[in-house]
Amino acid sequence: MESALIVVNAVTVGAVGVPSGTPPWGLLLRDVGPMLAASALVLLLAGTAIAALLVFRPTHRRLRDLQQAAEALGSGAAGVRAADSGGDEVASLARAFNDMAARLEERTRALEVADRTRRQLLADVSHELSTPLAAIRGYVETLDFADASLDPATKQRYLQIVQEEAARLEHIIGDLLDLARLEGGGAAFSMQTVSVSALFGRVRDRHAPVLQERGVTLETIGADEVPEMTGDANRLEQAVQNLVANAIRHTPEGGRVTVRITLEPPASPKLEERRRVQLTVEDTGPGIPPEHLPHIFDRFYKVDASRAGTTVPSGSGLGLSIVQAIVDRHGGTVIAENRPEGGARFVVRLSESPGT
Repeated sequence: MESALIVVNAVTVGAVGVPSGTPPWGLLLRDVGPMLAASALVLLLAGTAIAALLVFRPTHRRLRDLQQAAEALGSGAAGVRAADSGGDEVASLARAFNDMAARLEERTRALEVADRTRRQLLADVSHELSTPLAAIRGYVETLDFADASLDPATKQRYLQIVQEEAARLEHIIGDLLDLARLEGGGAAFSMQTVSVSALFGRVRDRHAPVLQERGVTLETIGADEVPEMTGDANRLEQAVQNLVANAIRHTPEGGRVTVRITLEPPASPKLEERRRVQLTVEDTGPGIPPEHLPHIFDRFYKVDASRAGTTVPSGSGLGLSIVQAIVDRHGGTVIAENRPEGGARFVVRLSESPGT
């Protein structure tokens, strides 16, 4: 303890003592603690209020907007989106929500298209099946009618019509099942080397009777230039047979159907690219009206009324759909167009492995 006297006008009036060491903390806290605590409390309250106004309130508002967007999406509003500006976690959450909403909207549109397609397919199938069934029922009832006085020739003709309609019905059902297997991936493809000359020969042999009957010429070109191609032999033949049958059906008497195959060179000889085989089927018929071209591969779509001039019965309306499904399964493309000189042209492009 350091001490000193207090002298006023040569008279000692007191003394003062100063501790020589550090004063005790308890004494310091007792004297200044209440003031410091009050100041800290004021600063804490002020900082909390400022943070709530500047930070938490906008964040709370953005989270509330995101919540409302999620509730709207859940109620079926597919086009709703949340504000995703900024670089914080709330903005990242909003962007993730918007991506999810966009994918859901895309899937919803796909489901709507699939549902419309399913409904249209059911309507088309019902229509196509009802026609032969109605004919079969009508003629069977006529034949079964006890009072009907039908001569043997008439009965035979009615029975022949019933057989033809039953065969047509069986053909439609078979094509439907085949198309369902192709589009659903249920039909296994056996990829192998296919002889083009043998394929063209089978196509010519199958259609020889109707070609001779109607005076239509079938010309095949390119088997020597492209002796082989890769694919499922049976399915490729089915596709070519359908295209040729369709061309013959719409070619007038004395006309010509041409089947041509070529091998397109790779875009760059330096690269090991997959070459493309192009198979073309052309006819000299009336062609396809432009308004029908976008729908030519749709199920049950027929343009026989517009491509008239033939006595060959119409098909099931599934042949070209089956062609497209087969080509798709081979990773190729098929298009329909009109020739400048008249007639229709179908072009199939398939990939070939390098060196084949």
